[in-house]
Amino acid sequence: MRIDLGSGKQKFDHCIGIDRIAYPDTDLVHDFNRPLPFEDNSVEFVMASHSLEYADDLQSVLTELYRICRHNAIVCIVAPYAHASSHMVNPQFKQLFNEHSPRFWTRSPESVIAGDEYLLSQNSTWSLLGEEAPSIDFRVLRMEFFYFAAYQVGYNPFELALLRQTQLNVAYQIMFHLLVVKQPVSLGEMLFFSENGQFEEPHYVKEQRGAPQKNEETERLLFLDHMESVVRYRDAKRSLPEQTAMGNTHPKLRKPKINRQGKQRKRQGHSPKKG
Repeated sequence: MRIDLGSGKQKFDHCIGIDRIAYPDTDLVHDFNRPLPFEDNSVEFVMASHSLEYADDLQSVLTELYRICRHNAIVCIVAPYAHASSHMVNPQFKQLFNEHSPRFWTRSPESVIAGDEYLLSQNSTWSLLGEEAPSIDFRVLRMEFFYFAAYQVGYNPFELALLRQTQLNVAYQIMFHLLVVKQPVSLGEMLFFSENGQFEEPHYVKEQRGAPQKNEETERLLFLDHMESVVRYRDAKRSLPEQTAMGNTHPKLRKPKINRQGKQRKRQGHSPKKG
């Protein structure tokens, strides 16, 4: 069985559409904040596209999803990214999501996600789920960010990871693909799923995902020299045993562009520090 949780007006392919509003494509009129009318281990795929931000109690909804999903089921979540100022004040959003969210959905200390994605954390291991929390185990296989236009070119992945985690209005949306784990799964198996899985996603994200552009002359909005202490911290961690399977693979920060006169390029509204 495949379900689209909060299917709205555009139900995902080959899914049972569940929504509290009876849209034309809605198959089951139901509030997902209440228990779902499905048997244990009966669902193999869940689409939750811009729906879980409206959950009254996210962990309760995830616990119910975990109950009805079978082992190795895939859950796709698309949600507003937490570090956007308009999302933070939206009175309709009851939940916000960022790169740390799936750390509260498993007790496994291992992940296939690169360590740079959660570098700014006081916990070096993956799981942040407390002992008193419900027993669920969703392992994130893939995590993708959707950026505001100003950040779609001119930055390498490590710079974007730092910008997302330290500044507002860099990314506006996040997408997770999660593996439901109910039997032992090795880190090698998770890596295999991550690298070889055929991940289904809402059709609209293909339009949001702009074609990659490589333009070395692209004006960069911000300098990142103030992040050098974080880079040194990241480099120091590299000398320790790896905490994740994929490790830290992002390049270092680049220095600001220098023009022919040897001066730093100026950005509107920003005067870079000299020296």
